[in-house]
Amino acid sequence: MLLLPLSNPLNQFNSICGVGESEKYLLNRHKENHFTAGEIVCDIIIGVSDGLTVPFALAAGLSGANASSSIILNAGIAEVAAGANSMGLGG
Repeated sequence: MLLLPLSNPLNQFNSICGVGESEKYLLNRHKENHFTAGEIVCDIIIGVSDGLTVPFALAAGLSGANASSSIILNAGIAEVAAGANSMGLGG
């Protein structure tokens, strides 16, 4: 049984694409710095979407019921205040 040594696929790619020594040096030294505060951003996005969904749904429902503009505005502000208090208290 004849076993051939396995070659590095990156070396094969480099030889096919004609990557020179300077490009190899840059590729080996390249270090990507990714954003690491993913949980905070995720919490902010979910909180904003949660905090805006109910007031818009309330305003749409009251608009569909032909309520006056002052009632829609007051109900929206009251819902935002109630939602902020609820989230602030840990709800």
